[in-house]
Amino acid sequence: MRCRAARGPSSPSSGGTGSSPGGPGRPPGGNPVPRRRVFNPLTELLAAALLVVLVLVVNTWQFSLAVLVVAVLPGVLLSGKPRQITLAIAVTAGPLLISSFFLHGLFFPEGTTVLAEWGPARVTAEGLQFAALTGLRLAVFTGVLLTAALTVSIPELVSTLTHRRWNRRLVFVLGSAVGLLPHVAERARQITRAQQARGLVVGGSISARVRGLLMVSVPLVTGLLIDAAERTQLLEARGFSSPGPRTNYLPDTDTAGQRTARWLMAAGVLAFGCAWYAVGAGR
Repeated sequence: MRCRAARGPSSPSSGGTGSSPGGPGRPPGGNPVPRRRVFNPLTELLAAALLVVLVLVVNTWQFSLAVLVVAVLPGVLLSGKPRQITLAIAVTAGPLLISSFFLHGLFFPEGTTVLAEWGPARVTAEGLQFAALTGLRLAVFTGVLLTAALTVSIPELVSTLTHRRWNRRLVFVLGSAVGLLPHVAERARQITRAQQARGLVVGGSISARVRGLLMVSVPLVTGLLIDAAERTQLLEARGFSSPGPRTNYLPDTDTAGQRTARWLMAAGVLAFGCAWYAVGAGR
């Protein structure tokens, strides 16, 4: 008598037609597999910083607009988190743009072409032009820096700096500073959802919005302070400040080609800045 073994459900590894619950290209949890990074975080952060320096050096609305359209917008759209970055840019740059308009658009002392006047406030063409240029530069600055900060891989950045033998305290400060904004945004979302589950009304009148802001900001700041204190105690308990070599469990993704490219980019921006100012001074 022969016995037949029971066959279980087919799986992809056995040649069947079944698929994982998350679908092709997705883990069982359903979240998309993160794309492999092409550049090292040091290269990405340096490129963002040098782009900001170029905007400051050139200081024209044409160049700022070109950077905004050619670099910032594609970077936000291809980042994988366009809504989060757009919201962060709006929250950061929005108040600065409004204050720039009121400060320079209505109270610009060098303005001569008066368009409208209300008491001490004068709307001048020169003031509006200066406010538009300042606002455009602020939008470029926040767009470039926030896109780089919100998309950079913090573990890979810390690993690269550790492999480069940087001071461990400086590495920790840099990693915490770059990763602070995503951490704060995620914590704020969690607190907002928890407060809404308890019946908090976020929209509505101004008083309701102020009350909702307080209900979110107070536990947010308190939680961040508690996290910082606990993190300090944990680091000291694990010998963070003790001397000696450190074991890095992540591979070094920085390459000689990227290190050379970073030096060339920095030297190129420095040479361009010196030439730009020399040509401007000679006019």
